Amino acid sequence: MGLHLVIFVAAGAMIYLGIYRGVPKLVDRGVPLIYAFFGFLWAPVFLLLPLALALFTRLEGGILSPEALAGRFRLAPITGSQWIWVGAAVLLTVLSEQALEGLGRRLARIPLLAPPAYLPAPFNPLCDLEIPPRRFFGVPLRGNWRLIVVFVPMHLVAMFAEEMMWRGYMLPIQEAIFGPWAWVINGLLWAWIVHALLKWHFVGMLPGMLAAPLVAQVTGSTWASFIAHAVPNSLLWVLLLLGILGIGDDDGDGE
Repeated sequence: MGLHLVIFVAAGAMIYLGIYRGVPKLVDRGVPLIYAFFGFLWAPVFLLLPLALALFTRLEGGILSPEALAGRFRLAPITGSQWIWVGAAVLLTVLSEQALEGLGRRLARIPLLAPPAYLPAPFNPLCDLEIPPRRFFGVPLRGNWRLIVVFVPMHLVAMFAEEMMWRGYMLPIQEAIFGPWAWVINGLLWAWIVHALLKWHFVGMLPGMLAAPLVAQVTGSTWASFIAHAVPNSLLWVLLLLGILGIGDDDGDGE
């Protein structure tokens, strides 16, 4: 279990230091905020996928075949009543985050839990969110289709990499150690260690981050937790689309 805990901690530390220390330094050197932020956020996450495969092959002697990968990483299709679990996890994630949004805003005002000063809406609860948004991390949105064409696939890959590591690789190991409570350990580590950068959101994000490993454990499918993870996050894509289309923007200038 020691190595696996190290991976959780290392991923969380890399992301935290990148967001709080690395991003301001790059921005001061003229790097656009959107590149600096998502570079530090996603680079460690993308590395989780090859790392999970390396652990499977090197430590466990696994073979990189479709059958072996599907078995070890639980890439089983979702069937029948399992979809009820998936739907419930999605609803719980969305509704709990909305219900606890005010608490997150109050916690963000505590200096120890405050988000980085540069962080814009919708990630920063202390910033007002425009509907539709006109900019995303400093980049104009109106008519900027290239942004969403690049952002959505990269976002999907990042979430898939997380699910392959935390649920596909780690959760079965944790089940062998913690039994039926493995999903709790997995969710707490994912929320409070890997996502330590969202420290003002440590209460609001917890229901959703427990729901994903729970649904993965109950259904035995990493695809189930991937959907529970991806669908709530796809609301950000809708927000970006509104900004790109300028829906509801009376000025229509995108500035």
